[in-house]
Amino acid sequence: MRVALMTEYHHIGGGESNLLNLCEELSKSIEVVLFCDGAVYQKASELGLACRKTDLSGKRWLRFIPFLSFPAELRKELNSFDVVHSYSLNVLSRLAFLKRPVIWTTHGFWESPFGLRAKVINLIVDKVVAVSTDVYDICSFGSDKLSKIFLGTKMKGIQGTKKEIDPRNITISCIGRFQRIKGQDILLSALMDIAKERRDINMKLHFVGGVNSNKKEDIDFHTELHNIVETQRHENLDVVFDGFQADISPFLTASDFIVVPSRYESFSMVAIEALAYGKAVICPNIGGPKDIINAKNIGILFTPEDSTALKKSILEMIESFEMFDPEQARVRAEDFSIVRQAREHLTIYQDACNG
Repeated sequence: MRVALMTEYHHIGGGESNLLNLCEELSKSIEVVLFCDGAVYQKASELGLACRKTDLSGKRWLRFIPFLSFPAELRKELNSFDVVHSYSLNVLSRLAFLKRPVIWTTHGFWESPFGLRAKVINLIVDKVVAVSTDVYDICSFGSDKLSKIFLGTKMKGIQGTKKEIDPRNITISCIGRFQRIKGQDILLSALMDIAKERRDINMKLHFVGGVNSNKKEDIDFHTELHNIVETQRHENLDVVFDGFQADISPFLTASDFIVVPSRYESFSMVAIEALAYGKAVICPNIGGPKDIINAKNIGILFTPEDSTALKKSILEMIESFEMFDPEQARVRAEDFSIVRQAREHLTIYQDACNG
């Protein structure tokens, strides 16, 4: 079986990291070619993955109307595959009326996998994959076409005994691209409140992640966070902007726990990777984290977009850390392995070919 996987995104975030891992795992049993560009193409090349340098970027929809385009050379090559799998919405307009089964992975509400747009997408695709229960529930595709496959990660966690926490000296990491939806400002507000109210607690926060230099709103948000840190200093709160890191394992290892402060997360690769390292996670009670954090001994869910709720969850984690079980965290992470995700995708591919 030959599968073409396609993405419009140039920068590497959680979704793109997952896509690269998925390609690598699928390549062990079938032929996979990744159509991509930018940093994704560079990383795919470094990993030795079969890839085609293809710029698929650009908005291709006006609400529910796709800007159909049929690049002849691309379509000719795609018709040599058994299955074509789009990992992003805007690629679909190039795949209409393709003579091969088309699969689309939808990652969140912003892609509007419902209403009139879903009716149009329904004409283009043979199968739709939702990455979480929340995304699955907002989709309006028939049950014969819609599946739910959780994202997966490599199980690269480190074994060992439980790390004792010093409740007076805390290290926290927040890992993710700088976008307002990622909620770094909410975390900053919560920690600054703790710093003012609990001067007996010394905290170090690592912001790990890059900013899309092509998006002014992301640059402005990043600048806003820097300005807050510079103008509202607290002796017991040290905030470090570590930038994009290809390897986040040192931060996972060094942190007492990980905070995902997002306003919305369709899944949360960071949460899974933290659990794989035996780390406790604080996540918003929305989207994918509701699927992932299923017990208090692996993490805490807080009311999204509420810095006071996040503050209470952080203090609860610090004061009740003994309830956390790193072995159970690793066991939970195994439910979201890349091996499992690849296996479930192979089933979808076979169904699409046989359908």
